[in-house]
Amino acid sequence: MNLPNKLTTLRIILIPIFVAIYFLDMVTYNQYIAATIYIAACITDFLDGYIARKQNLITNFGKFMDPLADKLLVNIALICFVTTPDNPLPVWVVIIIIARDFIINGIRLVASDNGVVIAADYWGKIKTTCQMVMVVVLICNFDNYVFNIIELVLIYTSALLTVISLIDCIVKNRNVILGTPNEINSDTKKANAIVNNLINCNKTITFAESCTGGLLCSTIIEVPGASKIIKESIITYSNEAKIHSLNVEPSIIEQYTEVSNQCACQMAKGARDNTGSDIAISVTGYAGPDGGNDENPVGTVYIGVCTDLICNSKRYEFKGNRNMIRKQIVTKVLDLLVEMTSDM
Repeated sequence: MNLPNKLTTLRIILIPIFVAIYFLDMVTYNQYIAATIYIAACITDFLDGYIARKQNLITNFGKFMDPLADKLLVNIALICFVTTPDNPLPVWVVIIIIARDFIINGIRLVASDNGVVIAADYWGKIKTTCQMVMVVVLICNFDNYVFNIIELVLIYTSALLTVISLIDCIVKNRNVILGTPNEINSDTKKANAIVNNLINCNKTITFAESCTGGLLCSTIIEVPGASKIIKESIITYSNEAKIHSLNVEPSIIEQYTEVSNQCACQMAKGARDNTGSDIAISVTGYAGPDGGNDENPVGTVYIGVCTDLICNSKRYEFKGNRNMIRKQIVTKVLDLLVEMTSDM
């Protein structure tokens, strides 16, 4: 289990401890101790995602447990409040917040069945932050006029943001909700998810393609709204183009060849540096029927990724004729981008 997963697990462990301390009135200053535990749990929420993205430690466990831990952390605290006498939190606010989470989870399940990942967006993140601050203030329950006003502002702001984030999610994903699995092919669904995810987190992307010859970018461009997230698409089919357009060092190509981890990394880095995009994807490989060698036969492809946190590449092997290999490469990159953008 890596560090982000341990932090997520710690957050879940802290929840029952928080509940126990919150209800132990015999403990002096129990509400402040409970608030401290809750704040610590909130800090783990920030740290696990940050470390996972920075160190490329994203796992299926983390993708499943992190949002689940967040919802448990907020919703269990809300349930604690409504069972506490004289608490200022109205029951209808708690119902709205919990109902919103159930509805969003339902939409995500439908989207997942259709190959689309719905990531947390701007409104969702603002809503969660406001709810966590509200919970801390309600736990402390400072009994004075100023904090009573702050409590009311946070309560009604959280309720409003909850409704706004729900409406925003429904509107943005109405095609997923109303559509059927056979309406669009799998790659188009993935491209839709990537465009929506990048728009939601206000990120841009650049492609540096060699053996795919623009097929990757053209798949993304088919999605309405792609112009908001695509900075450039650079086709560097020749080694000269890689050197002049992407700043690949000639010595890298001479020592490792143009189909290598080193070249793919420099292609992605050069594309990002030259365009100022948030993400750059590079593709270099042998699509056939010619090319290849014993170490890297036809079908060998290196896919590079460069962001502000990572710059690396990975080797893949595909089978089939030239067009089949190129289409498989596009599908693989789309899979990688769906996973990457869903965690932003």
